[in-house]
Amino acid sequence: MATRLKPVDAVTIGVGLTGSLAGLELTGAGLTVVGLERGAPRDTVPDFQSPSIHDELRFSIRKAMMQDNVRVAVTFRNTSDQTALPIRRWESFLPGQGLGGSFVHWNGQSFRAQVADFIYRTHHLERYGRKFLDACGPDLTIQDWGVTYDELEPHYDRFEYLIGVSGTAGNIKGKILPGGNPFEAPRSRNYPNPAQKEPYFGAIFRKGAESLGYRPYPQPSSNLSRPYTNPLGLKMEACVFCGFCERYACEHYAKGSPQTTILPILLKNPKYELRTGCEVLRINLDSTGKKATGVT
Repeated sequence: MATRLKPVDAVTIGVGLTGSLAGLELTGAGLTVVGLERGAPRDTVPDFQSPSIHDELRFSIRKAMMQDNVRVAVTFRNTSDQTALPIRRWESFLPGQGLGGSFVHWNGQSFRAQVADFIYRTHHLERYGRKFLDACGPDLTIQDWGVTYDELEPHYDRFEYLIGVSGTAGNIKGKILPGGNPFEAPRSRNYPNPAQKEPYFGAIFRKGAESLGYRPYPQPSSNLSRPYTNPLGLKMEACVFCGFCERYACEHYAKGSPQTTILPILLKNPKYELRTGCEVLRINLDSTGKKATGVT
């Protein structure tokens, strides 16, 4: 028999990066929150430690960090008149499962969107004119987001300092700076950590690009270049260049994963409860069908 549990103020379906951040914000506002994660609990110690975390057959080939698409059906179709069929092998799309979600096995690339990305329709209208959009036909349905880069910039900044992004700023408050991306949207301040050390192959590429008049820059990365304490008081360590990043968890506390940047604080909050191994089957709605009242 299904059991009706004690009501709480909010429930997150999944406890990856988004669910962790939502839990942090909601409990910070005084709400009681339950995080439901269908995968298993896992932490840097003992789950992400070598040598087992460096098992290339398990993680690179068999993709153990991802949803098990033999057991969890995810279907796909190219057009609406096709029959959606199950995806049986993951390739570039790597949905995570388990505590921390995809931000456990992500590679740490930490780019911001550009100003034009938020006003995509307006940007194209101003640059190319309405005839250009009309010529593309009715299938082109691009729209502006309804929120601008300037409105989101403080949140980008807060997020970067939370997960400890390493990089070199190219545009601070409209001032173009040497060594960074000259085309990036303006940021209010520099990255919390300097860019990663330049490897030999990177130096060769940089010198070649500079000789052709280009302005290469180090990729912003959530793999830390130095020890760092984030605004929540959680300590992170410097990347040791082990080479096991994408598709793997970080054993060194050096990657901006929920386990290193959010969860140790969130899980201590008495207003938050984590429940793993919980598969949400349905979001329950009220009589209007418009308001969520709970989950099954």
